[in-house]
Amino acid sequence: MRKIIIFTICLVFGSCYSIPEYDLEKSMDKYEEFDSLEIPLHFDAGIYPFIYVTLKGNKIPLHVDIGDETGNISFNKESLQDIEYKYAGRKNFSAGFNGIIKSNDYFRIDEIEIEGIKFKDILCKKDNTHLPDYLTDMGAIGFNFLKEFNLNIDYGNKLLTLYKKGVIPFNITTSWTSIILNEKPLLSFNGRIQGYGKNFQIGIDTGTIMAGKDNVKNLIRIPLESGFISKQKTDYLDNESKLIVIRELSITYENNLIDSLDFLLYETKQPKDRDIFLGGDFFFKYNTFFDNKNNILYFSKYK
Repeated sequence: MRKIIIFTICLVFGSCYSIPEYDLEKSMDKYEEFDSLEIPLHFDAGIYPFIYVTLKGNKIPLHVDIGDETGNISFNKESLQDIEYKYAGRKNFSAGFNGIIKSNDYFRIDEIEIEGIKFKDILCKKDNTHLPDYLTDMGAIGFNFLKEFNLNIDYGNKLLTLYKKGVIPFNITTSWTSIILNEKPLLSFNGRIQGYGKNFQIGIDTGTIMAGKDNVKNLIRIPLESGFISKQKTDYLDNESKLIVIRELSITYENNLIDSLDFLLYETKQPKDRDIFLGGDFFFKYNTFFDNKNNILYFSKYK
């Protein structure tokens, strides 16, 4: 059975790491008139969200990967055939799953269109990620672009909705649960997990997915002490592997509860700036809204 966890979270490597700046107001067509934009979500292999953008009249799929912090929009080489672009003279390095280091080359494209809205002189990067066979080899739209908006990631209705920063639908602020996110690492908060008496750094990433046994998993790096494991509902992913799945685990932030999530216990070589990742399982169970102006996550469990 094919098994894979995909991490697109990119980590800092001293002076060689630099995210080129991006000015949304200058690039976005009619920015002052913009209020919100609904973008249909599709799912690669049923688990990895993607949208379509238009480049030179061609519709191109891009994974929605909020864990990708090193670029605005990335394209694979095939998407850039016959497309004119200018190198931006910038390069940095990032580490992905299992500590593999890759270089990021940045370039500019004259215009990209998303659901009728045009973005001009967009800073992009080449995507050198190698995906497993069951996923489509496409680029990604990352958090360095999406953080310029408030955004609703709604797997239930298959929608990614972008709002101007500061705009939040009234029902979200009045009835959804909120969590104040850390400034660093991005998209993370300090929380506790059921059956373990310490704080953990918990990250949130649409790019954290697990394929196998028709399940979508989150990831956890809790030490495998028998005292912790014995308190949980666990089983092995399949007969071939020793990967342990924890069933219906709960996470708390102050008095807020995120419950009934399945986690895969997995050890990686990636630096542990985050202990736990809320990934595919979380987004399929919770509707989420990111207030990127005030660094707040709002969420509501699907009925």
